[in-house]
Amino acid sequence: MEPIQRVARTDLARKTRQVLQAVQRGRTVVIESHGQPEAAILDIADYRILRAVMRYYSRPPKVDVEAGLTDEQVAAIRDPQERYDLVIAYYLGESISLSRAAELLQVPWFELRLRFHHLDVPMHVAPATLEELRAEVKALEAWTRQTPS
Repeated sequence: MEPIQRVARTDLARKTRQVLQAVQRGRTVVIESHGQPEAAILDIADYRILRAVMRYYSRPPKVDVEAGLTDEQVAAIRDPQERYDLVIAYYLGESISLSRAAELLQVPWFELRLRFHHLDVPMHVAPATLEELRAEVKALEAWTRQTPS
């Protein structure tokens, strides 16, 4: 499925519901005027991921690779964008795994992986150490306990 859908600006008001449904299904909708792109509409999670990635690369934060990131640290952050910024910074800084990032953001691992792939976010495809592998297994076990059978 093509992730980008194009809609003429003149059709936007008439097709608002369909446009929002497409966005919620993972498509990016480009609004055009006379065939030229003017704006893009994307899912809020994709928006937060993109902002977090851009912030990470424009102002790299201090990430303690050894310490990781605790549930309590993330839960203390009320603003969703700040939560994404912190978790994705730790992920891109290779302090936490993709499965741990998904757990902290409370999204299924596979969904976060698909979003990263769709948005061209760099992905660590395998644990680099035995400790990372153990952390991946622990995060997966926690996720499977939360998921109804």
